[in-house]
Amino acid sequence: MKIELSKIRKIADEIMSDDEWVNDSHSKSEHEGVMSGLQMLMTALEQPEEGKPHWIQGEPWFNKAEKKCIAGYWYVKVTDIKF
Repeated sequence: MKIELSKIRKIADEIMSDDEWVNDSHSKSEHEGVMSGLQMLMTALEQPEEGKPHWIQGEPWFNKAEKKCIAGYWYVKVTDIKF
């Protein structure tokens, strides 16, 4: 199944403009997170491969970073973080 990019853009715009359910700081934060995610999706779909942000190109830095799980929290060395 193929979906036109314009249709995805239209749906994303509709979701981002729907703020009728936002009635407090928690739902406002949730709405801002949804909008941010949709904007990142559209950036990834609309830009040519060579112009894509670093977080889309190739393997992310955290796949290569040395990680440790201590008490349920993941830690990496600050020097492994590359943006």
